[in-house]
Parts: sequence; C-alpha cells; structure tokens
Amino acid sequence: MKKYKNKDGIELNFTSNDSLSVLVKEVVGEAIKLLSFYDRNCKISQGMAMSNTKKFLKTNFDLEDK
Repeated sequence: MKKYKNKDGIELNFTSNDSLSVLVKEVVGEAIKLLSFYDRNCKISQGMAMSNTKKFLKTNFDLEDK
C-alpha cells in the first residue's frame, strides 16, 4: 500500500523518536488494536469495533463529525 499524500504531495513522516512522533504512533497503534477486538463471526461485534475506533480517533485527534 502506498503512503497517503495530500493534494500538495505532502506525506506524513514519523520516523524520529521525538515525543510527538512516539505519541502519535501509540495512538494509531491503539486504534489498530481496537479494530482487532471483535468476534469474527458476528457482524454486530465487527460494527462495534469500527464504531469504537472511529470515536477513539475523533476524540484523540480532535476531529469533528462531518
């Protein structure tokens, strides 16, 4: 998969170990964990995992519903 670039061709770079980079990587890692916590045989459980992950990301990145 290719890295995301915005319309100006800018992409994220979190290769350093400064506190912001570490924290952002931790938050994204937690979101990935949330996506994996569901019963693979249950669509409701899968939907809850996606909903919880969306809420988590919106909260931690101060994103508004659009």
